[in-house]
Amino acid sequence: MKAVNGFCSVIKKICYALCYVSMFIVAFMMILMFADAIGGLFFNHRIPGSYELVQMILSVVVFTSWAYTQTEHGHIHVVMFIRLFPMKLRFVIFALTSLLSTIVMALASYGVYRMVHDKISDGLKTSTLLIPYWPFYMIEFIAFVIFTVALLADTLKAFAAIVNKEAAEDVMSTWA
Repeated sequence: MKAVNGFCSVIKKICYALCYVSMFIVAFMMILMFADAIGGLFFNHRIPGSYELVQMILSVVVFTSWAYTQTEHGHIHVVMFIRLFPMKLRFVIFALTSLLSTIVMALASYGVYRMVHDKISDGLKTSTLLIPYWPFYMIEFIAFVIFTVALLADTLKAFAAIVNKEAAEDVMSTWA
């Protein structure tokens, strides 16, 4: 259990760092939109490419927030029926569904990884600023991998909860 808690602690620190990066990106995006709106309203001159920058940045912000939300247990867990089962069975079911979530996100991460390679080989760029798409997809891939690892950490805790009372109490404390 000590190793699992240490692993979760490291993942949590990485997710917090990602959260701060995401907050910085949101602040930059707000400043850019504000400057574009003011420029269009008062000076009749908009910032070229601001729309496409915001569009690309917004996709990065969305995906980077998933891992942080997972470490804070902000995603919805439907445990209404699991609570009715005997203690060991509820953790077996929860661990298996957590494992399924981890596998699905690992497959999604692989899909984004393939997309990065497709965008690099296509050389696809935005229409106004001619920014390549692949760096944004690369950030999304990294965010997906970190989210998958955060899910894996919770899955390990769920499997530990099957045999460890301390882990069981920790996992159940996250259930609303």
